Amino acid sequence: MNFETVLGQGQAKHILDRALEHGTVAHAYLFFGPESVGKKRTALEFAKALNCAPSGPQSACGECPSCRKIDLGQHPDVFLLEPTKKASSRDVSISIDEIRDLQKKLGFTPYEGRYKVAVIDGVEKMNLQACNAFLKTLEEPPASTVLILVTANPYQMLPTIISRCQGVRFHPLPQDALRAILESHPDAESMLDEEIELRILRSQGQVARALGEDVAEIARYREELLALLSQLSFHRMDLLFQWCRETGRGCDLPQIQKTLEELLGLLRDIALLQAGCAVETLSNRDLAGRLAPLARSKPRSAILNMMESVFRTRNLLERNANVQLSLENMLMQFCEAA
Repeated sequence: MNFETVLGQGQAKHILDRALEHGTVAHAYLFFGPESVGKKRTALEFAKALNCAPSGPQSACGECPSCRKIDLGQHPDVFLLEPTKKASSRDVSISIDEIRDLQKKLGFTPYEGRYKVAVIDGVEKMNLQACNAFLKTLEEPPASTVLILVTANPYQMLPTIISRCQGVRFHPLPQDALRAILESHPDAESMLDEEIELRILRSQGQVARALGEDVAEIARYREELLALLSQLSFHRMDLLFQWCRETGRGCDLPQIQKTLEELLGLLRDIALLQAGCAVETLSNRDLAGRLAPLARSKPRSAILNMMESVFRTRNLLERNANVQLSLENMLMQFCEAA
């Protein structure tokens, strides 16, 4: 199979290669793993291999009319279904009408390829009616049909759907793969090497996360939070409460949740340093020199209690608790722990 556009994911690619080589392609696959690690791209490459005219069914040339049509989303036998926002609801979902329309298309014999391939991205967003309708297709799949379900949240799916698919796990991308992607991406043309490295370190192996980071904003968050952690004391509650007031008034909830996520990341790195882990394991590796004194000055139990307090505060804010009071309570718990 032509996996040149899919970096990393050696295990997943090996499973699919073997299926193509031995003619043991399953009627339904579940591609699961973190967001933005190549699941959908791999599914479409698999569809190309199944239908490639010159090279299939064991590889894809990437150049024939079939491969090019799949790349353009114009192949009559390959369908991509993704969640959409419905006019009657704020939720993004896959409706029963969309599933019924897909079932109708799959009911015909392939028009010009060997297989009809349906890629359903975000399959966990199917509503209950759509799930029940789709089960019929999984139980009695049409001939010459391959279904590829793609999800980052398999535990939100019905067990009856999961049990009827062959699972293929995807993993966070390794740093060398992320580096190659960023260096070749148009949005990264103006990035310095140091910025690319920072994005890779903080990406958790996900392309979208690496590209989507606002580096200037992250730098501001981290400076504020490092100052906050260094000033934890009941004798400096004026400074701590001032930060709570400014944060509560000047930020919306997504910004505050982002601040708390950054705080968790810093606390995690401090805990790792306390446990004797190598600097290479840190998400904020560039701040190792400033985190090390905090790791030496606070007991491990204090850091763990602080992390637990941040989790509680995030949950309270998601339930519309008062922002300033929640942050003040969190920092008082920090002072008690320290």
